[in-house]
Amino acid sequence: MSRVRAPLVAQFLYFVKLPVFFMNNWEAVLLGLIQGFTEFLPVSSSGHLEIAQFLLGFKELDRYVMFNLICHLGTLTAIFLVFYPQIKTTLTSSPKRFFQIFLATLPLIPLIFILKPLKSIISQPAYLGPFFLISSLLLFLSLRPPINLPIPKKMKPWADSLLIGLFQAAAIFPGISRSGATISAAKILGWSSVEAIPFSFLLAIPAILGASILEGVQLLRNPEETLITMSWITYSLAFLTSLITGYFALNFLIRCFKNERWIFFAWYCFGLGTILTLTLTFD
Repeated sequence: MSRVRAPLVAQFLYFVKLPVFFMNNWEAVLLGLIQGFTEFLPVSSSGHLEIAQFLLGFKELDRYVMFNLICHLGTLTAIFLVFYPQIKTTLTSSPKRFFQIFLATLPLIPLIFILKPLKSIISQPAYLGPFFLISSLLLFLSLRPPINLPIPKKMKPWADSLLIGLFQAAAIFPGISRSGATISAAKILGWSSVEAIPFSFLLAIPAILGASILEGVQLLRNPEETLITMSWITYSLAFLTSLITGYFALNFLIRCFKNERWIFFAWYCFGLGTILTLTLTFD
């Protein structure tokens, strides 16, 4: 564990003696907001959730599988609402785009077999700072002129897809943003914003679905070890909060690209990464 002080938020909640029912719903709304807002903005939802869970003093995070699943379903629904026309076109009349998404998803498959060992290695909060700094570096690089790789023109769409998929796989580390990594990769390779943003979030659909399926399997195989009982109201609040916040976050991101405000996310990740790197230390 990192050498940090005891969770101050958890101490405050205990001091004011808030009812457990209220705390559960308050936590669901807070984490749903963080999940929905940061899932799509290029600032890493996993990194922000880990920070929030640490500050709230959550224990046994592996047992919040059902809660994570509900939040993922909320953000997935937001993608379908915002990008429904592109999804429909991809499924009905764009086999090339569909195959690009398939290729970009392939790098995620090996992670299924090494996910657990990876989590045990990078479970310390002290890793968050360096990974946020990596996110900021990718965002800054996306603002520079594109790189012309020596790839034949006919092969470029497929090579680009695999490279973007490799960047998406890097987002397994908390602090590295999935949307930031994929959009940055596309921009570095010369894609326009109009192409990069829809492709990034079409690519998110199989990634989120795959993660949800894995969480569901984990829940079914070990319900006693992976399930913390919560009320249906708590789960509903988590779903609705992540859905509504995710919907507005997606539209906000699109506007930021149109207004060329991408650099603000880069500086945000740089600042947060610097603070966490200086604050958190390894054992």
